[in-house]
Amino acid sequence: MIEIDTEKVKEEKENYYLKALEWYSEYETISKSEYSSINTCFNNYIECHENSMKFTKNLRCKRRSCPVCDEIDRSAKYFEIMKKIENFKNRYLIFILTVNGKNVEINDKNKLQNELNVVRINFNKLVKSPFLKNIVKGYLRVMEVAYNPERNSFLPHLHILLFTIKGIYKHFKMKELKEMIQSKWNALNGFKTNIHLEKLGTEEKIQKTVSYLTHSKKKRLKNFFDNDENKTILSAYLNIIKRKRIYHWSKFKE
Repeated sequence: MIEIDTEKVKEEKENYYLKALEWYSEYETISKSEYSSINTCFNNYIECHENSMKFTKNLRCKRRSCPVCDEIDRSAKYFEIMKKIENFKNRYLIFILTVNGKNVEINDKNKLQNELNVVRINFNKLVKSPFLKNIVKGYLRVMEVAYNPERNSFLPHLHILLFTIKGIYKHFKMKELKEMIQSKWNALNGFKTNIHLEKLGTEEKIQKTVSYLTHSKKKRLKNFFDNDENKTILSAYLNIIKRKRIYHWSKFKE
């Protein structure tokens, strides 16, 4: 059995949190009031750990730019989604669908906000298409913005957990359904882009996918602080996700 050096993990976390505060203070990535909230949250976190106290919700700032709350919220979101899926998995088949928008330069804030809206609106049209309308009973839509270092751009995209009728294969074969979604998505966007569609047929696949959508290492705020060159990217990223609804559950049809 592998033993985890908890003190080392604690020290690494605290160093990362301190680095985040340093960046936020020095480069004015966030507002002064937001910085003050995060700083208080960090001090509460340290005090709780040093005194073996529970770090309760009322002691947290709950801001997306907070490195402490980011890790806690992502883990909590995983369990929240898994709990909800538990109520559905015996009634529906579950698929993961990924659709992409256009790459947008990181300094073009207005164009990026517009592209996020376009992707969301086009997905709403896609899921209402006749061939999907009768088989999809509900979904979880997850909005993401991935940084592309080769183009110095952001790629807005959606990951969607589709909950479908169990008799879906009486209507379509998997390859046929993917091709229909691909064709419709390209038509809605006006350009060609690949989509990903996969059935989550086992508990392991469901857990792995939900983990990827919530607290996967590559999605954590921490990644931005691994390289000093990421300061501009972090600022743009936080500006994009501000007040955005990242996770959205649809109403489920009977």
